[in-house]
Amino acid sequence: MCLLALSLVYNIVYAEFFANRMAIVMPLDIMSIGLALLGMAALLVVATLMMGKAFGLIVVVFLLYVATGHLLPGAFGHRGFNLSWVVDHLYYTKEGVFGIPLGVSATYIYLFVFFGAMLDRCGGGKFLIDLALALTGRLRGGPAKASIVGSAMMGTISGSAVANVVTTGAITIPLMKRNGYRPHFAGAVEAAASSGGQLMPPVMGATAFVIAEFVGRPYQEIALSAVIPSFLFYLGIFFAVHFEAVRRGIVGGISGPKIDATLMKGSLYFLPIIVVAVGVFTYSPMRAGVMGVGAVAVVAVIYALLQAEIMRLPVRFMEGAAGAARAMGPVAVACASSGMIVGVLSLTGLGLALSNAILSLAGHSLIAALVMTMLSSLVLGMGLPTVAAYLVQAGVTIPALITLGVEPIGAHLFVFYFAILGNVTPPVAVAAYAAAGVAGSDPAKTGWTALAISMPAFVVPYMFVLNPLLLMQGEWFSVVVALASATVGVVTLAAVIVGCTWARIGIIARVMLAWGALMMLYPGLASDAVGLVVILFSLWVSRFGGGAPARKIKTANEEGT
Repeated sequence: MCLLALSLVYNIVYAEFFANRMAIVMPLDIMSIGLALLGMAALLVVATLMMGKAFGLIVVVFLLYVATGHLLPGAFGHRGFNLSWVVDHLYYTKEGVFGIPLGVSATYIYLFVFFGAMLDRCGGGKFLIDLALALTGRLRGGPAKASIVGSAMMGTISGSAVANVVTTGAITIPLMKRNGYRPHFAGAVEAAASSGGQLMPPVMGATAFVIAEFVGRPYQEIALSAVIPSFLFYLGIFFAVHFEAVRRGIVGGISGPKIDATLMKGSLYFLPIIVVAVGVFTYSPMRAGVMGVGAVAVVAVIYALLQAEIMRLPVRFMEGAAGAARAMGPVAVACASSGMIVGVLSLTGLGLALSNAILSLAGHSLIAALVMTMLSSLVLGMGLPTVAAYLVQAGVTIPALITLGVEPIGAHLFVFYFAILGNVTPPVAVAAYAAAGVAGSDPAKTGWTALAISMPAFVVPYMFVLNPLLLMQGEWFSVVVALASATVGVVTLAAVIVGCTWARIGIIARVMLAWGALMMLYPGLASDAVGLVVILFSLWVSRFGGGAPARKIKTANEEGT
């Protein structure tokens, strides 16, 4: 850390010189090269400690490629670069460590992380969880549905899957177990729901701000494009949980807080979220974040006065600031160290070579390229922070998808989406393993169950790539029609995965429903019509063909009466 600090101080002292010099043309002196090497080495060590050996190994492989790539034959070889050139490009230009990702993390990302941490510490997080329990707790399988709704609402202010698991799971997982859900299923629901928080506008974790910079579009457009995909993500999980409750015969919910009392107690917490949402779509993200933080401060003061806790307010603000700093550490390190990977791709032309290789392996087939991109995003998303997994892909697979005709926003969101799903993809499903710790269940079983629950969400990226209407790109009537079709398809697919609608369904009905769901998910009125007919016929057969009824499971509330 001292070496990294020394290198950063040198950059700050000579910031004007490095900003005005002509990179590469004006050679670096020995001190500049030495301090840059020390800084990159220290950064690599910190990144390895904070994000795991896998990420450190990936960075090392890219750095070794710079040193040895000139020995490789064919398209993957490069011309060769001396040490000064490499150091200059990776450390003293905007193509490397101090490039777009780190710049975004130091401005937009930190501001919104600070907003979320302050709102949570001042009581907003607890209010959202209580509201979710009030809205869905009394429904069939209520605690599981509350977990989904609560995680979705928490996602509007927080972008960390593991943090969401710990925050909401500590409340919802025990309630799910009392309601009749098996421990591994309760943990899996929380893991899947918490992972989707990064998709929820207006904050969308850290990655969405980086996407906006890479695509060159306003952040508002990225957030708007993510509305329908995030809705479909949670819709699929919600109905998977509902059908599981039907299949297992879970009837009652829980006696949670009442809606009117919850809203009366904490409705002012909506104000900062509304301010940020309106600000993002009206002003710049920076201004929206500042307005949101100001709104949090106002709401916190009002509640502190009402609860006679004004003396505790400075402590809460300090705790919120400390929480934001802790959350930003991994994000900033991921952005800075990923900058080295981005720099290697731009310096050597490796990104173009890998993109061409993907096109060649896929035979210029869009579906094949999408599958390859999905697999690589899932693998990277298993062990890396979402922003790091996205940045590794940004210069490799995304250009290939754009070459094949995918809309730029769709290509970037496709990678982003599957990097998020890496959190619930075994064998390294970090969100699922965190939830297993809370649920007291087997981590592997929890991970595979979380993957199964999330399967309806796995088709959503293919849907918005093939049909950009789901990214809000088109006339509103067409967007509504596409959304209706996708909604039917995702809900049907959830029924297929669980094997239940209003009763358990057999293998033939599941196959027919799967066919109908896929037809609904494919864009086009003809395929929608065929899919709808198949689904309705399958449901009719299931309804009157005699599906196996589920046994009733008494909930904890019912046992007490």
